[in-house]
Amino acid sequence: MSFRRIIAALALIAATTLMATPGHTTEALQALDVRADGSRIVNLIVHPEPRTAPNIKFFDAAGKTLTLEDFRGQYTAVHFWATWCFPCRGEMPTVDHLQGELGAEKITILPLSLDRHGPAQVADFYGEFGIQHMPVYIDEGMDSARAMRVNGIPATIFVDPQGREVARVLGDRDWSTPEVIALVKGIVNHANK
Repeated sequence: MSFRRIIAALALIAATTLMATPGHTTEALQALDVRADGSRIVNLIVHPEPRTAPNIKFFDAAGKTLTLEDFRGQYTAVHFWATWCFPCRGEMPTVDHLQGELGAEKITILPLSLDRHGPAQVADFYGEFGIQHMPVYIDEGMDSARAMRVNGIPATIFVDPQGREVARVLGDRDWSTPEVIALVKGIVNHANK
């Protein structure tokens, strides 16, 4: 068995054990982010109590207005990024891989682009980088990023089915690794208790 599979198995065991804890607890969610050696997987920032997420507004590729409320009832990860952001360019294929692995029935990733040149620029990026599992969404004027208090990109904010922000990750990560996929599954399963 490879080292990566062993680490992924340990992360999944830890996540399964912690899922037995009812309700939202900071400690349980933070524990999902810790490897066997004590190092952090994604450096998850967990809030002491879930906080109501603002009902942000954004646009799809056709120009239709959507809100976070449209996704109420499902777990979402609001991912702020831009085509001009060098770390984002490397990270987005891994975010797409995560969405493909987990599927929309587990979590919906909302990739909100801060690009000013509209959906065509983002669609070109998707084509160039092989993004297949996520739609094009635009945060025009960065209003959503401001409302969610995002000070830098990339940033990923986990919102539970009740519309509450439970955690966030600042900076780029490789979302395609088995241990990160297990971590996100654990977060979603923990929130669905």
